[in-house]
Amino acid sequence: MISVLVPTMGTREMELKRLIQSLENQTYKDFEMIIVSQGNHDMVKQCLENVTFKYKHIKSNTKGISIARNIGLKEIKGDIFTLSDDDCWYVEDALEFAYNYFDKNDGDVLCCQYYDPEKEKYPKIYPNEAIKDFSKRQVLKKAAIEIFINTKSVKDYTIGFDEKFGVGSGYNSGEENIYLMDLKKLGYKFDYYPKLIAYHNVRENDYLDEKSFVAKGPLFKRLFGNYMGLVMYTAFTAKKFKQVDNCSKLYFEGLKEYFNYKM
Repeated sequence: MISVLVPTMGTREMELKRLIQSLENQTYKDFEMIIVSQGNHDMVKQCLENVTFKYKHIKSNTKGISIARNIGLKEIKGDIFTLSDDDCWYVEDALEFAYNYFDKNDGDVLCCQYYDPEKEKYPKIYPNEAIKDFSKRQVLKKAAIEIFINTKSVKDYTIGFDEKFGVGSGYNSGEENIYLMDLKKLGYKFDYYPKLIAYHNVRENDYLDEKSFVAKGPLFKRLFGNYMGLVMYTAFTAKKFKQVDNCSKLYFEGLKEYFNYKM
């Protein structure tokens, strides 16, 4: 069985219905949806009323995507799980592909592709060839909705998300990068396969707004430690210098957060 973990604030009714319909259309039927709502619980309940697949709706009064995912992780029953968003939706054979991949390969984590059909673009340049056991550097480029995790081999999947990071927390991004990097540091193998599995809107430079830029300071510290994290944050700033307004100012704000952040 595959578990699809969905956190939601209950503010995207049309998008949530679209996601649910894409799950109804899956060619692989042995799956469950674990949805953790952090608001508008009745609306979420109504969206689920007529579904034909298994689901568990958990109502929480806490806020934060990492908190919601940690709540949901404890409820997973599947041999495989994926981290969904309430505004993404799936290709019809997405779950079937993930099941077949792990049935035929010994990887621990599978990463694929997503696409924006409205803008007709991918969020980044994906490799055209499959990659076995890719590097830590490539982990940083992965998004939650691209991945499937084999719970039979990844016994540490319940280590959870750092609740200081992610939408609704002090630092509004990076939670999935931290989660995946923590698993990579534990020795689990990450595979990539050039297969489109999900759709999601691509937001132009969404990670470069001021709040997200400043959050990169503590994020790099969390990922790489005191010294190397500072090197990585500085290199990141240099790379983005011409693309971001007030880059120097934001760098020093992020630097302040860097030193204030306690691991």
